[in-house]
Amino acid sequence: MNRTLLLFAALLIGLGLRAQDAVKDQVVQAMKTGNTKELAAQFIPNIDLTVKDASDIYSRTQAEQILRKFFNEHPPVDMVIEHKGESKFGDKYYIGILRTRTGYFRVTFFLKRTEETFQVKQLRIENSKNDL
Repeated sequence: MNRTLLLFAALLIGLGLRAQDAVKDQVVQAMKTGNTKELAAQFIPNIDLTVKDASDIYSRTQAEQILRKFFNEHPPVDMVIEHKGESKFGDKYYIGILRTRTGYFRVTFFLKRTEETFQVKQLRIENSKNDL
């Protein structure tokens, strides 16, 4: 009985990690291609969004429009995750560098566990302090 319960718990943890990785991969891919529709599909209904110097809480639709404008001005070339971790609240976070045709940007996003999946609760796109 204990073995079955332990196996079931391990399976649930494994599925949670895969779901988190899938969302992270979808966010990274959407950032690489500038696909704002796919990116916004990963957001909670009202996301904490920072793009360069502007920061506020936006609906998915508003956030998608802001990001579309950003990607039109800064067409993406590639994105690489450089660091990942977990906040004291249990949210997963990822920090990476977005390479665009106009320069480099530091990207940070937080994944929050919702009912059965993970969603982006915060996304920051900031000027990189050191263009590579």
